[in-house]
Amino acid sequence: MRRNLVTAAIIAVLAAPALYLLGLWAVVAEGLVLGWSFLAESTLVPNWLLALLTICAIIVAGIVGTALRPPRESAFPETSEPTDKDPAG
Repeated sequence: MRRNLVTAAIIAVLAAPALYLLGLWAVVAEGLVLGWSFLAESTLVPNWLLALLTICAIIVAGIVGTALRPPRESAFPETSEPTDKDPAG
């Protein structure tokens, strides 16, 4: 997990000057403004309800993702602790 975070940070640090040198900051900024204006537009559904439904969807996605993950091996095989794959455990 930490390795992925470090890799993402390195990519971001390297991508920022490349975007500046290629003149793409305007495109990136325009995309961010477009995304923010889309999120800030008024809707017929109250924003508090949208926020609540978003939080519920994230929780459900986490539960489904956890249920679908493959079983993992024991962290300490010498202690003979049961794993999800162990039929006797």
